[in-house]
Amino acid sequence: MRLAIKSSRLGLRNSVTRIPFRYGGACLERCPQAVVEVVIEAAGHLQAGYGGDCLPPAWFDKSPDRDYAQQITDMLATIEESRRSFCHEFTRPRSFIDGWWNAYQQAHAWAAERSLTPLLASFGVSLWERALMDAIARVHRVSFATALRNDLYEIDPGCVHSELAGMRPVDWIPDRPLNTIYIRHTVGLGDPLTLADMADDERLDDQSPQTLEEYLQRCRVCYLKIKLSNQLDHDIQRLTKIGTLLERHLGTEFHVTLDGNEQYSRAEDFEELLERLHDAPMLETIWKNTLLIEQPLARNIALDNAHTEGIRQLAAKRPVIIDESDGTLGDYPLAMQLGYRGVSSKACKGPIKSILNAGLTWRANNHGKEDWFIISGEDLCSVGVIPVQTDLCLAATLGIKNVERNGHHYHPGLNYLSHDEQQAALAAHPDFYSIQGDRVVPRVIDGKFQIQSLQCQGFGFAVEPDFNSMESPEEWRFESLG
Repeated sequence: MRLAIKSSRLGLRNSVTRIPFRYGGACLERCPQAVVEVVIEAAGHLQAGYGGDCLPPAWFDKSPDRDYAQQITDMLATIEESRRSFCHEFTRPRSFIDGWWNAYQQAHAWAAERSLTPLLASFGVSLWERALMDAIARVHRVSFATALRNDLYEIDPGCVHSELAGMRPVDWIPDRPLNTIYIRHTVGLGDPLTLADMADDERLDDQSPQTLEEYLQRCRVCYLKIKLSNQLDHDIQRLTKIGTLLERHLGTEFHVTLDGNEQYSRAEDFEELLERLHDAPMLETIWKNTLLIEQPLARNIALDNAHTEGIRQLAAKRPVIIDESDGTLGDYPLAMQLGYRGVSSKACKGPIKSILNAGLTWRANNHGKEDWFIISGEDLCSVGVIPVQTDLCLAATLGIKNVERNGHHYHPGLNYLSHDEQQAALAAHPDFYSIQGDRVVPRVIDGKFQIQSLQCQGFGFAVEPDFNSMESPEEWRFESLG
């Protein structure tokens, strides 16, 4: 199939969290939510497709000299440059994958000239990439998983990674997408663990869990992602409290991942934490149930051979994966050479990258017969409708059984959307959403999301966004965040 882009646009609206989200050196309390639209002409039809995500502080770029206002300016400029590249490539009909590849290269070259991070360049590309993949699936009236399995995106892995020559995604994706996914609940650096950790005026009256203990009791989560600060005594004290809660409510039936969040300058510093985990039975239980260690080293050294001597030793104990270091298509293969044992999947880094990385993982695992290398699902504090459902749809298609999900924890459901949009989402995806108090929120049942309804036409969502409720980049102002 050949397609041409007939029109495109970006809309912005603000969202406010119900609980501040601390990760690394950043704290998310308010941010713009971005939605992009492309209208393509293909097979004699006009079809719209959509992509969306939040514009968070200090994740794509953690440079201390760029404040949040400048970071948003950079994000919007990158999204706009990617839009221009895609529109130029698809001025005339051509295959999706050929146009995507050229737009990807152009966006990364443009970002490099301006000293913007590769991760940010991939983000700009990913929004339009997602929208085009959504439109293509809708043209064919199939779900994303079916489109990928039937090779409607014409992805040729060997053109990017020679070791995947002659293969197609259908070789490694499951026969059917998952209908449920375990939530790996985020325990942020500032999150209260019990009600005793909170002052009375911090308690919310919104019928939603606020503390870790409430999630363990009410939502029965058994997968957790624990943020670490690289403050050894503080981390040990916090892990001890978490371990006490886990033992009280789950016994030993739980799984955790440890997120270094680029806080460490040496793998050996993380080893010191691991040594302390063996000092007490409760901490040792956490270590026994640890699935992986995520991005301990800062991205500027994480893939530098001079700084990664200890990664291989650390990865021999538990898989160590890259997340923020996965900025380009070549970063995961390099990481594997350096001793890392996995990578994260995030729609914000690009669905095609996740699909290809899943293929590299499958091949490194002897075509799926082993499990030494892993691909995990991680979050960007994504909210509904489009961002979180697209990411879940991608994970379900790749067969990722537990995914870090935190947008439903830190954000007040779909509150930033209009009443009509909330009701439309509830009607179209009643397995995924429910009414809680006065808002529509993702439903957690036995620590899982039910996501069968995401196998609709398109990329995981059946509700089209309302651009009349958004502002253009020219209209939006940073001051509007308050």
